[in-house]
Amino acid sequence: MTGSNKSPNRKGLVGLLVGLAFLLVAAYGGVAMWGASEFTQPEGIIATQVRALAREGTLYYSLQQYPYTVCAYMPVFYGLAAGLVKLGLPPLLGGRAVSFLALVAVLGLVWRLVALYTGRRLAAWLGLGLAGVTQLLVGWGTTGQVDMLGLAFSLAAFHQYARFEVEGRESLDWAAGLAVAGLFTKQTFLAAPAAIFVLLLLAAPRRAARFAFLVGGVGGLTVLGVNWLLDGRFLTNTVFANMNPFAWYKLRQPLEYLGVVLAPLVLVVLAGARASFGGAMRAPFVYLGLAFTVFLLTAPKVGADSNYLIETAALLVIGACCALQALRYFELTAAGSKSWVTLLALPVALYAVQNLRVAAPALVQRVAREQEFARQVEGLRPYLGGTGRILSADSNALVQAGRLFEVEPLIYRLLVEAGRIDGAAVQRDLEAGRFESILLYEDLAAATDPDPEFPRLTAAQMETIRRRYELVKHVPGPYLGGVYVYQRAGGSARRSLPMRLID
Repeated sequence: MTGSNKSPNRKGLVGLLVGLAFLLVAAYGGVAMWGASEFTQPEGIIATQVRALAREGTLYYSLQQYPYTVCAYMPVFYGLAAGLVKLGLPPLLGGRAVSFLALVAVLGLVWRLVALYTGRRLAAWLGLGLAGVTQLLVGWGTTGQVDMLGLAFSLAAFHQYARFEVEGRESLDWAAGLAVAGLFTKQTFLAAPAAIFVLLLLAAPRRAARFAFLVGGVGGLTVLGVNWLLDGRFLTNTVFANMNPFAWYKLRQPLEYLGVVLAPLVLVVLAGARASFGGAMRAPFVYLGLAFTVFLLTAPKVGADSNYLIETAALLVIGACCALQALRYFELTAAGSKSWVTLLALPVALYAVQNLRVAAPALVQRVAREQEFARQVEGLRPYLGGTGRILSADSNALVQAGRLFEVEPLIYRLLVEAGRIDGAAVQRDLEAGRFESILLYEDLAAATDPDPEFPRLTAAQMETIRRRYELVKHVPGPYLGGVYVYQRAGGSARRSLPMRLID
């Protein structure tokens, strides 16, 4: 056969990509298991909440009294991570273990979905390799946040739909259950159930109605039941307190990332969209379009990060592999064709190179930050080991000291300014000097940073700290200018207490 001598070359290149993906995932996973400090501030906040759930059985708070910390996500991730903490893992490591296992599941699901829709194992291995070198997936898949687990449930739900569509399996009830699990991990994983419903509505309306009932009816009743059992605290945390102010500028960074790092696959998807959508491979494209829509609707808010883009990134990989199959890329390259379709190998290769170029320095940065955090924790050690109350903007310090948040400054300030929380209790305690130490990211004698995402208290409370507390220590660290330690003015504030690390 004319192209038979080229097939081993194609398989060799795909094998090389899969090998690089394996090394990248292993490197990120190794650093995740080694690192003792947070990779992101939300990871540290979630770790304190996981510790509270494991230790006290408490997760969602009323927000009308201490502790003022919002558990912004649904309970599945917290519960799994807390179970690992009960088994002896530290909170950060417990969360990362859940995310890493979810990442492995996502890679397997990408392989399976591409294999189902293309019917070609080489395409499936290409999808696995592309997903494995996608820095967004590997980075968030080794961070103790809810996103990768939610994506795993969503892709698993869509996989069950694909088994129904492609193989004729009776798997839609499984799809509904897994979609609900995704929503009970992170409430913005709406794209998969929406895509399944739309596709069923076009092909089998009765099936669509049953699917909608199981996801919307059963899932909705479960939400209302849990909220009733928790006296309204569930929806207060996951919906009302989670509605951060919209900020359109937050779209700029992920869109720039999309336009640079993910752009090569966008090109492949656009090249093959018509051929795919008109055939048997339209389902992944419907899912991709809805995932990108959800991203556009949810990402422009204070506190959003590139994690809002991970579902779109995973679907771009699946969609690109389907597009290549729809354009007969694999047959044409095997036959040595000079068609323009064979040139799509260039953006695929560029995608892998771009992601590896981003992933390598990001991994090095994690290692460097771990060392900076270690020095910072040592510098803060004398101020965290006593029994006095601590108000800290630095979540990592609380995680390392085995403490929980009394006040989580950023979300607390946003909620006070929105009128959802009464700031009087914290104001009274600051006036009375009831906090032994206050850890902030700013020198109160300097100009205020206007960034709305800066973790600080309200203006009145910050002014009270200026009057009632004095700066006793500045400890450099990886965030902003480091941590500034304030203690009660005029008392025994400067006496260091020995620290007892709590597990």
